[in-house]
Amino acid sequence: MTTNKTMRFKQGDIVNIKPEWQDKGDGDIKFVCVENEDGGRVRIEYKLGMSFNPQSVVTTDMICH
Repeated sequence: MTTNKTMRFKQGDIVNIKPEWQDKGDGDIKFVCVENEDGGRVRIEYKLGMSFNPQSVVTTDMICH
């Protein structure tokens, strides 16, 4: 489990997908961490304005603040 000292991403953080990992259109989407980073992974939500926005679990090397 990741300790608070080394945790780079926490619930509520707004993040971006790094360009080398982006799909077409990802640069225009707001992504928010819905859980704290754990073991080098974090669940992000695609803020698309839908009733239920899609979520993905990504590795922390794929995102930045």
